[in-house]
Amino acid sequence: MLFVLSGVAVLGGGTGIYAASGDTSVPDRERVRKDAEPLLRRFRAVGQLADPHWLGFNPNDSGREPIPDQDPQIRVVGIAQLPAGAATSIVRSPAYGFALGSPSKVPEMLEQFLPEQPEWMSSPRYDQHITKSAYQGSFHFDRGTDCVYFDTLNPEVA
Repeated sequence: MLFVLSGVAVLGGGTGIYAASGDTSVPDRERVRKDAEPLLRRFRAVGQLADPHWLGFNPNDSGREPIPDQDPQIRVVGIAQLPAGAATSIVRSPAYGFALGSPSKVPEMLEQFLPEQPEWMSSPRYDQHITKSAYQGSFHFDRGTDCVYFDTLNPEVA
């Protein structure tokens, strides 16, 4: 269940997904966030995330319903920079079996932050390692730029 308390959206259990800005003229699905702290708490196992650009929104909410969704889904999707060499180190791990794999359904608001001509690598085993099968999520790495693209649904705090 989602509650809004003093401008902070909170999922039941007290884990804040995102802080709502005072500007409600921009819908959540278009409000690009740059704060790293909520991501670092959820994706700690990925590594240090810098210069993030991300969205946190309910993909089932058109904003036209008179009554808020009683069981909202929160999609947290974005891109962040990893330390130099981190993407290569992650992708090289034989335990995960990384292969070429591009992200799907990239929100238009994030396209400008993606690297030019990335060579995305992904692994279902790595996704499961990060999510612990507690939520849906996919992680894509570009070794050339040390970027990670993430697309998750209801990510939990690690």
